[in-house]
Amino acid sequence: MKKSRLEAFSDGVFAIVITLLILDIRLPHGNYTQLQDALIKLLPNIGIYVLSFVLIGMYWVFHHHTFQFVHEVDGVLLWLNIIFLLSISFMPFPTSLMGAYPFRTIPVVIYGSNLLFANMMGYLGIVYIHRNRQLASEIFTKKLFRSQQLVYLTVNGMYMICIFLAFFTPLVSGILFGAIALYLMIRSVFFMGIGKRDFSQN
Repeated sequence: MKKSRLEAFSDGVFAIVITLLILDIRLPHGNYTQLQDALIKLLPNIGIYVLSFVLIGMYWVFHHHTFQFVHEVDGVLLWLNIIFLLSISFMPFPTSLMGAYPFRTIPVVIYGSNLLFANMMGYLGIVYIHRNRQLASEIFTKKLFRSQQLVYLTVNGMYMICIFLAFFTPLVSGILFGAIALYLMIRSVFFMGIGKRDFSQN
């Protein structure tokens, strides 16, 4: 299969999922005198919407970045990608839970577990490409693989810490999710070489 077809399908899934997130934020009911209080009550939903939007956007960036390293797609890589997209398409559910029950243990654990699963599938994808060199492009060097591996494992570790903390201080866990999203955003802008052919410094 040509990788362009897989990328087009993946882009469609990302676009639909990131659009579905906003559907959980509904106009407040009641008269105008109650509008301020109603908007305040919506703040957790808006906050988690922004967080999920950024994280899904980041996974789209990482997906695009990773497939610059891919020359061909085989059946295993295809299904690794589909299972990765399963976790992405699930994101509106834990996002809705986090908005309805802000900084409560169970929603934070489900949210973090889904992010951890998505990141693990992304990691398995680059490991598979690394071990099947016939699928990789010439720019996917061992040095670049080790760099990508370090990032994935670091983020996985952060997600596991967040999930663990959710059983004791879910508020801190939620704040850390935001910090991780900020870190990933900064890294994508300054260190990932998006749009460049020279990946030697990544």
